[in-house]
Amino acid sequence: MNILRLYYEEALRTFHESGGSEEDFYRLVGSLLARHPSYREELEIRKRLMEMITEEVKGKVLDVGCGTGVLTFKMALKEEVELAVGIDKSLEVIEFCNRLGDKITKKAKFVQEDFLKMSLDEKFDSVVFSYVLHDFEPEPFLERALKVLEEGGSVIVGDFDINDLRERIREFSRGKGMKIVKDFTVGRAESHGDLREAFLTVIGK
Repeated sequence: MNILRLYYEEALRTFHESGGSEEDFYRLVGSLLARHPSYREELEIRKRLMEMITEEVKGKVLDVGCGTGVLTFKMALKEEVELAVGIDKSLEVIEFCNRLGDKITKKAKFVQEDFLKMSLDEKFDSVVFSYVLHDFEPEPFLERALKVLEEGGSVIVGDFDINDLRERIREFSRGKGMKIVKDFTVGRAESHGDLREAFLTVIGK
């Protein structure tokens, strides 16, 4: 199943239904394509991180800040995954992903939520932060992740090392007595105005 093709077709349909013109289409697509040469290395690393994260998850998965939902769908299609829940603050994106889910898999669900305020009733075997934590103070998010994590579960972070994020995750894990199961450097690319290391860290509970 080509998730990206289905995503594109649904996005194009949504674009036209909302009144998008041919001029709007070429302006949007053209601006992205023009930036591709400088963005290519970062994009390749983010794709690699997505594959690595998918390999790590199992059972019930929570994808925090799921954005476009592509990673959530990829994880949901994995045989070892029972359910993948993507949460994001953007209602528009969540509604789009739920429409798309009918065409891809019933094992993916999308909910508009603020992760730091969401209910703690549901527990997950894997909590994923993909290209999210570098924009925030990571500790409150990691603390919250532990509260929704099943015993024996894992917190998985795939990101670029911005604002000393990688070391802060390590320090948090040590302070909580958590085991760092994996901690890989995935590559280096220009991101947020500088050359950054990308990493994958898996924390076990």
